[in-house]
Amino acid sequence: MPIKHLETHLAQQKHIQTQPLSVLSESRLGIDASHYLQTLLDSPSSREALLAATGGLPLALTTRIEADLRVLEKLQIKPVFVFPGILPNKRWKPHPHAESVQACQDRRDAWAKYEAGQEDAATKLHRNVEFIVAPYLAWSQLIYLQRHGKAYIHAIYGPTDTLLYPGVDKVITHLDLTSPNPSFQYVSKRNVLQELTVSEDQFLDICVLVGFDHCPPFPPTIHEQALKATVDMVKYYKTGHAAVSAFAEHPAVKAVQYLDQFARTRSMIKYSLILSSEGTVMPLPVAIPPPPSHGHPNHHTHHPTAGEIPQDLHEIFTNRLPDEIFFYLSRGLIGPQALVWLTSGQIVENPPLDNGETTEYKRFVKEVITEGQTGPRATTLALISSVCHNFWANKKVQGLFWFEQPAPHGPNKFIGHHSPQTTQLVERVAGWNVPYGIIEEELRRQNSSTIDFALALGATATDRLALRTKIKAGPTVPLEKKDEVVANVIWRFLELRGFLLNNHTHSALARAMSSAIQNARVNDKFQDPLYLFLELVRAGVMHGQLMSQRAFSGGPSFGTDDEKSSMLLVMRVLSIVPLNFKPQPWSAPLSRELLVFNSFVRSLTRALRTLLEVTSLNMLLRNDARRARDDFLDIALSLPFQTEVNTGFGVLAKVYLDALTHINNMQRVTDPNAEGVKEAKQLALEICEETFPGVKYPKAEVERGFRFWDVALAAMRQLQSENAVLREVIEQFEAAEAWLAPMRP
Repeated sequence: MPIKHLETHLAQQKHIQTQPLSVLSESRLGIDASHYLQTLLDSPSSREALLAATGGLPLALTTRIEADLRVLEKLQIKPVFVFPGILPNKRWKPHPHAESVQACQDRRDAWAKYEAGQEDAATKLHRNVEFIVAPYLAWSQLIYLQRHGKAYIHAIYGPTDTLLYPGVDKVITHLDLTSPNPSFQYVSKRNVLQELTVSEDQFLDICVLVGFDHCPPFPPTIHEQALKATVDMVKYYKTGHAAVSAFAEHPAVKAVQYLDQFARTRSMIKYSLILSSEGTVMPLPVAIPPPPSHGHPNHHTHHPTAGEIPQDLHEIFTNRLPDEIFFYLSRGLIGPQALVWLTSGQIVENPPLDNGETTEYKRFVKEVITEGQTGPRATTLALISSVCHNFWANKKVQGLFWFEQPAPHGPNKFIGHHSPQTTQLVERVAGWNVPYGIIEEELRRQNSSTIDFALALGATATDRLALRTKIKAGPTVPLEKKDEVVANVIWRFLELRGFLLNNHTHSALARAMSSAIQNARVNDKFQDPLYLFLELVRAGVMHGQLMSQRAFSGGPSFGTDDEKSSMLLVMRVLSIVPLNFKPQPWSAPLSRELLVFNSFVRSLTRALRTLLEVTSLNMLLRNDARRARDDFLDIALSLPFQTEVNTGFGVLAKVYLDALTHINNMQRVTDPNAEGVKEAKQLALEICEETFPGVKYPKAEVERGFRFWDVALAAMRQLQSENAVLREVIEQFEAAEAWLAPMRP
């Protein structure tokens, strides 16, 4: 959320100036990555209207970003993207799910329109890009890069918040990279200060009082529709602090402790924490030289010295984590998610895209993903806290779920990442320190060139092979090469998730995955989907029954209840596999039924990805791998679960099977050799070609999808052979196989 009313004021007073992009030629442009991406997602030209109904990531976004990068490259403008890190602490906490209630309602309305047939009404970074992830706020890191003695960047493109920091004058607020004559718009704060006749400090106060992302609007002026009332108030009282103090007894000011909130927000801006070029996290004013005066005696702002920095910045940002963790965050080894959980003491779970109305999903996200002592989130927290200061080891974290009201006085239930079961599990995995010689030998033996699940399972497939991987960590020989780190992270992850046992041999899940993957084609890329499939089987949500006994739109259309159950199971299994898309927005049918199931897949994928990243962080902080290295991003990009799947493959399977039944006189095909069946299948595949213009080779994809069914079924049969799966579940799979087999192309 930008600063309220400011952009309207800037436009009305003609403060927004436009220049051709060529003015920035041969310079380095700092870009607030979150602001840039949000602008693309909100812009009518690049917004993907059906994204909330398909799940997954925007399909055309990469193409748009690449086109933007080409424009910058042509003009010899070097972009430096800065992503935000951990959000500073918010004392002002609206109910964490208040916004999501409205979003749920909006999504429900959109679905209602789609389901009523009003589809139109419902739809009203592979290049070498330089980037850094800030420890906290992106704009303060951008200011540091610009003000640094080496001038790492020459200009900043970001939100109006960037203008709040004292001494910042010009900020680019808009880039037009799609027109034949690319241009940019910028604002000069000096001109704004002169027009408003206020000082830098007063301008900062005014913007905090009107409200933005980090501070609610000042209650007495909340209903004002313009900046003017707040400007006049601050001028009258000389400072924002005096203005707020004058209203100290106002009921709404008292209720939200606004004076404290105002002071905290001001300090968050003036003393914002950044990552320095030496790798330390420090307040921005200490890291950069004083700003130039804006040429007006009133507008000079005192530049704080180190002695004037408040001692309680941890109250405003977070308690201090090791600088080393922030360095790994800045280089892309880990995302900020797990650090947010630990520092805030909260895992806030908002409703998924389907609104999370089923009891199965609520149980899954609460008990399986979050609160289970060996679940992915508890394990993730234990992996970080076990290698940090004792303060973090004892930090309590609780889950806040959209479907539960937090108990105001009752005992809170905390996530059990301190439990003996979790801490012992985390300590055990330090036993994986397999050197490159063994990994290289396995690559040759398995005729593979990739470090992945298949290699990790193949290298532990027998007791003899598993024994080779039991190597004590030597204090002087940490793992060196990228491939060593990636392989050992995957092995540690597989033990954390119970696929590998403490003696490095296979559990039933690993045997199921290992035997099934041997029958898969390498190019089909089934390893991640098969792993997710087995996790979902273990969690008890991989079946053909309706969730909460409720049928959603876009589910099976034909047949008896048993046939519909078989079709639903096939659709769900296939929907775990990413489709090969063309880079364009989704324009094919939708399925709310599959979106309900996609919520399980998406929640699981994110939790497992975070666990993998934190496993690599834990390995480095334990000194099990060399810490001084420059391949952090390469490590992150070599680990599983790089992307989130959407519902597309399940929809493709449904369209094929529905079309075949429709062509076959509304009867399901039971004999593949019957007259006309071969032609009907060909026609059904052609219908898929027409229905899915955004999919590469739909006919081939239908066949690949059914090959995944074979792999999943093989894994289920292996589990059954060890009595490791419920009989009713395997019976559903065998029934679905008998139903599906005659209909396959």
